[in-house]
Amino acid sequence: MENNFQQSKAGQNMSIAALVMGIVSMMVAFIPCIDVLAIIGGILAIIFAAIGMSQAKSNNASTTLSKVSFVVGVIALLLAVVFSLIYGFILGLLMIWD
Repeated sequence: MENNFQQSKAGQNMSIAALVMGIVSMMVAFIPCIDVLAIIGGILAIIFAAIGMSQAKSNNASTTLSKVSFVVGVIALLLAVVFSLIYGFILGLLMIWD
């Protein structure tokens, strides 16, 4: 007997978008002047992953990619916030050093 069932791919496109957004946000977080954009990208990655997860759960599809995308988005957001604070602290020290 052949198994001709196709697995549902519901939510996979949103999860891939979230994963890409999270990875790009991680890279942008290390650039001093535009690291604020990484905060926006991290938030969008978390939102896209949540939408992908809800779509996958409603269609009984796999939620693994959505969970990975969510974790990458959270890590990207944390990196962006931490590096924004570090860069702001360094800039503040340079301004009062004068």
